[in-house]
Amino acid sequence: MIKEFAYAKINLLLDVEKKRADGYHDLKMIMIPIELHDVLTFETNEDIVLESNIEIENNSIIKTANQMKEKFDVKSGAKITLNKVIPIGSGLGGGSADIAATIRGLNNLWNLNLENSQMEEIALSLGSDTLFCLYNKPAFVYGRGESMFYVDSPKIESIYLFPSAVNVSTKTVFQNLRISHRKKRFNRVYIHYLNHQYDLFFKKTYNHLLKTTLKCYPELKKQYKAIQRIDSSAFMTGSGSAIYILSFNKNDEPLRAKIINSGLEIIKTKPKT
Repeated sequence: MIKEFAYAKINLLLDVEKKRADGYHDLKMIMIPIELHDVLTFETNEDIVLESNIEIENNSIIKTANQMKEKFDVKSGAKITLNKVIPIGSGLGGGSADIAATIRGLNNLWNLNLENSQMEEIALSLGSDTLFCLYNKPAFVYGRGESMFYVDSPKIESIYLFPSAVNVSTKTVFQNLRISHRKKRFNRVYIHYLNHQYDLFFKKTYNHLLKTTLKCYPELKKQYKAIQRIDSSAFMTGSGSAIYILSFNKNDEPLRAKIINSGLEIIKTKPKT
């Protein structure tokens, strides 16, 4: 049996540059993987089957397995078991992480011995965050997710995630997004990050999708405002719906107390090491 961990991610910076001719958008992002993860196991089987602890429509895991089986003329199947922990529709990259874990897992199960470039090609054909999720390292990611290079990560002690019952549609957010030219703004913030000026970076960083997401989903806006009362630097990852607060101190009792007293659901995690 093969086991793979599908790690979630958060965006520390997200900028939308322009809409491309192919319908995708060119993005500029700093992303880090976090310890929150799904678990997938792979066993040999006559057919490709998936067992999951929750129902997921149009599951991309099966799509990934079928594509790999056909592309590499694999004669056997696979029984894939998914323990889903990452909230769906949260902007934490759970779907992309599951695709990437499936590519890694089936490469081992079927003894395909794929080159990195072959796995990357499959990943990019199935999603935008999948290349990042193949390797799970802090990175500057740009284009539609097909280009990236690794970067250092600030020392973050804890990440407090606030999941939401609101299931955000990335498609809906991008359909309603109005893109303003902000190249200079991005460059200024990004330079702070590269120079390890993290205090300045976190004061200036932003998510270009935040305003549109909150406009499209008023219930999420209410939750975001409540979280901001705990910490004004609360941030949204991806197109939402998860909001997070970062703690840079081991002793963060005052912050933790405010979070607990808020009555909001939280998931405490940390950057993946």
